[in-house]
Amino acid sequence: MHRARDTTSGIPLIIAVVCLFLLVTPGLVSAAAMGANGTGIIPDLPVPPIFLSLDNTSGIEPNVTIVPTTPVPPVFMVLENATGAVNPPPLLIFDTPVIEDLTCTIYGIAEPGSGNVTITSIFWDWGDSPTLEYHGFPISHTYSSPGTYPLTITARQSDGQTVRGVTDVTVGEPVIIPTTTVTPTPTQPGGPGGPVVIPPPVLTLLEPAVDRMNVTLNGNLIAGSPGVTIESVQVDWDDGTSTTAADLPVTHQYSAAGIFTVAVTGNQSDGQSATRKIALEIKAEIPAPPGPTPSGPPGNDPPLFLIIAVMGIIGMVIVSAVLVTRGRKDPVNAQAARARAGPLLANRPSPEQLVMICAGTEVEPGVLDAVIQVAGEIAWEGREGKAIGTSFVVGDIANVLHYSKQFVLNPFQGHHETERQITDAGIQGTIKEFAQLDGAFLITGSGVVEAAGRCITVDMSQVNLPGGMGSRHLSVAGITKVTASIGVVVSQSGGLISIFRGGKIVYVIRS
Repeated sequence: MHRARDTTSGIPLIIAVVCLFLLVTPGLVSAAAMGANGTGIIPDLPVPPIFLSLDNTSGIEPNVTIVPTTPVPPVFMVLENATGAVNPPPLLIFDTPVIEDLTCTIYGIAEPGSGNVTITSIFWDWGDSPTLEYHGFPISHTYSSPGTYPLTITARQSDGQTVRGVTDVTVGEPVIIPTTTVTPTPTQPGGPGGPVVIPPPVLTLLEPAVDRMNVTLNGNLIAGSPGVTIESVQVDWDDGTSTTAADLPVTHQYSAAGIFTVAVTGNQSDGQSATRKIALEIKAEIPAPPGPTPSGPPGNDPPLFLIIAVMGIIGMVIVSAVLVTRGRKDPVNAQAARARAGPLLANRPSPEQLVMICAGTEVEPGVLDAVIQVAGEIAWEGREGKAIGTSFVVGDIANVLHYSKQFVLNPFQGHHETERQITDAGIQGTIKEFAQLDGAFLITGSGVVEAAGRCITVDMSQVNLPGGMGSRHLSVAGITKVTASIGVVVSQSGGLISIFRGGKIVYVIRS
């Protein structure tokens, strides 16, 4: 009896020990993971490529085939996972093309695989041109002649994974009118056919044209369905006034300088609307000094502004050539400048952090480090005793060129790639000279400086940044949101260096 009583009383003790072990073990594992890098963040580790096979085709057209790891004809949807990707691939679903004569309209969605990533771009190859287009859903395209064309839609995720959808589009076929009259039966909402869902309008804004205090907004406004029309366009100019018009373009005159966030809303006949926002800067006009009034008939001399423009272009070309040559022959001065920038870059990203920032892009960590070095020298030294601000966009150069235009003469055009490496001390000195120009520097992922003075024309309505940041930060955040690029911005006020990825600030270097 004594032994049986001891055995029975020990069972609760054993159960308590086991429960305590189960409660403590997850905490020990989490602590070990946090201690691995000292930050509590488990770094992304390289893993083999992940190939996914989708078996559930719910919500997709019956003729849609999801291709597993080994493609089986007909190929409709192909998943391409980036090496080392740990997030689910993006989701791409689109309906059967709506054909009207030679015009094809596509409705669908492209969503990221998880909340940790975003959709950076959607490529459209309509099959009738080698040039790719970049749009969201829905979108219409008009072919030049009847026929059957292969349509390819590719959605790219911020971690490098893509999904590609392929289908055939037949346009221009004759419509056969039935010989018998058929009385249509209306379908009530909730009936056998269900309610008809009409998408909202599609609104795309172009870069605003600013002439002193006058601003002209232009873009494309397309109805979401052939059954509806665009009724009006409303523009909130962010200065207490608004304008209502039948369509774009719309012109407005500001009464004072400043940075304004303009909201444009397109209203559809069924009550739906689409709103886009774009930031613009109105600069104060500097009055010209009074001078003598010319008398007599005008001569045949060329206008003064034409002479100044020609002299400016010639001077820029000469300065560019001299700086590039001087930089290659005198790297000692560039090294001394980098030494002076040392105190500012004390909190620059570590090699491990550079790798994490560049993950999923074509940007090499060493290239991004060189860009940060130049940005730090610009923030530290300024120019002629004055603080200046500038911006860099690195990687995915083809898409970045598509979403930008040349603002001034490109000083790097025509030079060999070996003479335009961002890691070269001479080129770094040249960049610091041209940082005073308006616009951004464009640099490839391998470090070739493609352009300076580039104006970014991307839609910035989906960008959310902290208060106090101007148009330079907004434009770089916008271009990194729609492309797989990395942005670096030097703030003129305060000398802060902000690194952007996916439309957000991922790292800040403080002086």
